[in-house]
Amino acid sequence: MHRAFEPAIEVFVKGHRLFPQSVRMLVGLGVAWYARGSYEQAAQSLCEASDLDPDDPKPYLFIGKMQSVDTDSGCAAERLRRFAGLQPESALANYYYALSLWKRGKGPSDAETLGKIESLLVKAVHVDPKLGAGYLQLGFLYSDRGDSPKAIAAYENAVAANPRLEEAHYRLAQAYKRAGETQKAQQQLQLYAQMSKEAAQQAERERREIHQFVYTLRGPSSVQPQH
Repeated sequence: MHRAFEPAIEVFVKGHRLFPQSVRMLVGLGVAWYARGSYEQAAQSLCEASDLDPDDPKPYLFIGKMQSVDTDSGCAAERLRRFAGLQPESALANYYYALSLWKRGKGPSDAETLGKIESLLVKAVHVDPKLGAGYLQLGFLYSDRGDSPKAIAAYENAVAANPRLEEAHYRLAQAYKRAGETQKAQQQLQLYAQMSKEAAQQAERERREIHQFVYTLRGPSSVQPQH
């Protein structure tokens, strides 16, 4: 929580050695490796955690979140396929498996894989209509396919489901611009700029809070002794 990644890794490594059947210990180790930027080690720890208890969704969810970074871990793709198979009515299971298929193909061109990705994403947003990220990915897919009306509709659904989804506003602005809807495009760009500024300010506040925490730890204790 306080960005002390190396000590955290040491603790989780020792914990895993003492409790090799603990899913939570391996998940903690995977998250610590991920926070340090060691994505392959993170994937391996999380995959191992999912194998200890295949019915526990937590390792899969962390593996799914790792799809945002550029790692070619084959174990992650296989575990997300298993997750979707074990929990076919889970919106996130379908969503993360779709992302895995898309990422492994680097934007696959074969119709069968694209159809599978679309089917998974459509199911994900059907199960959870508030899954803005699912609509956003559908927008990417339709845009790559050259289907502008469907792409615009998907991006509109994304911002409706999650108004704080920055990239959805940006992509929608670009789609509106290509469609000649200049005023709508400008509105979306303004929203995108506002949200980006707020996100940067929030990140700066968190950075200062962490620095203040470390400074407090290094300084003299403010707790007065009991008499």
